[in-house]
Formats: sequence, structure tokens, C-alpha cells
Amino acid sequence: MKKVLFLFVLCSLLLGSRAQAQRNRAAYNGWIQYTGTYSLNERFDLNLGAQYRAYSGLTDKRLLLGLANLQYNLKNLPLSVGAGYMYLQLQPYTTADQVEKFDNRENRLYQQVIATQKFNRARLIHRYRIEERWTAAGFRLRFRYLASLRLPLGPKTNPNPKWYLALKDEIRISDQPNPFDSNRVWGGVGYIFNKNLGGELLWMTQFDGGQNRSNYVAFILRHDFGWSADHPERRVRFLPQ
Repeated sequence: MKKVLFLFVLCSLLLGSRAQAQRNRAAYNGWIQYTGTYSLNERFDLNLGAQYRAYSGLTDKRLLLGLANLQYNLKNLPLSVGAGYMYLQLQPYTTADQVEKFDNRENRLYQQVIATQKFNRARLIHRYRIEERWTAAGFRLRFRYLASLRLPLGPKTNPNPKWYLALKDEIRISDQPNPFDSNRVWGGVGYIFNKNLGGELLWMTQFDGGQNRSNYVAFILRHDFGWSADHPERRVRFLPQ
């Protein structure tokens, strides 16, 4: 089953390379992401992440990202608070015919609150984040809200289903005169390989306002390790990216 899933992921991502023959390279894009959670103890987690995005499948680099944050899990509430740092290298196209690119580096600090709700077997996660961004255009602020729904698939008699449905929606608001930044809508499936490892295969559409829209085939690898490896209730918690 694992080999079949990985082959499906690889074929889906490489399929976007056919778009190179089209004028709009942004129509089919690839997104690969790693999210690692190292549990220091019952209350504190260290979260690490890396992300690669490309135009036309995986062949034309669009973004490279790395992040780290420290998270505190409240004792009596399904709530976590955290703060971290993110570094990005962006290479967007500067012309409408998508021939020339420019290199843009960005540093971010961010603070976030994550709240979890359970509805029978389903789990809904809310993430509220504030970002302080140092970009080539100057200092920027951005506010982000993400709702992430995880719905197990299979019979209700199975207490530990491997497959689940993943649905997400994220709205991003900036401090600019036109505050709407973008809206990202996700949909796909996830699979739990073992007690510490899981993956998601998703389709994401990003709306930037007006007629601007970009699509991604995304694969997210999730890895829990450290203290949580010996505590089943904490395994593969699937915090939002």
C-alpha cells in the first residue's frame, strides 16, 4: 500500500510538467512539504518545516522555505500557543509572458494560536497567526486564519483508521491599502503509515483576487518524534502547516 501511494504522489506531481507547453505556467504547480514535530515533554514541542514549490510540476522552482517554532500546549484546554521564525527564497516571474524571474528573499517572525475541536470522529483545527515580514518591498504585517478538517474514512468500528479526508481553507489579510491577500482552498486524502509518520495528497487552489488564481498538487509528509513516540494519544497529531 505504501509503495502504491508514493507512486501515485510522484505521478501526480510530475504530471504538471505537461503544462510547460502551455503559455500559463502557473496553471499546474507542484508543492512538497515536510512537517516535523519533536516533543520535548508533555507541554513543549519544537516544530520544524521545509517546503518546495515549483511552476509546471517540479521542474521550475518558485519557492524554497524553512521554518522553526516553539509551541506550548495548555494543560486543561485543547489549545496551543507558539512563536517562530521563517525564511523564504521566492523566484516569481516578472513579466506576463513568464520569461524573466527575479530573486526575492524574505525573513519572518510569527506568533500563532491553535485550537482543536472534536465532532465524533472528525477533528477541526483552527489556527490564528500574525506574521511580521521583512521583504524586498519593506516591512509588512499579515494576519492568517486557517480551518483544517480531518475526517476519518472507513467503518466506525475501526478505532484507528489509516485513511482520512482532509479539507482546509485559509484566508490571509495584510496591512496594505487593499487588505485582501489571498484565500487558499485545499482538498484531498491522508494516510497514516505508522505511529509517527503520515502523509497527505491534496489539491490546492489559491485565489489572489480578481482573475488571479493558481493551482497546486501538494504532498505533505508529517513526522512526530521525541517524547510523543511513547504516548499513543499524541502520535501523528497533524498540526496545520
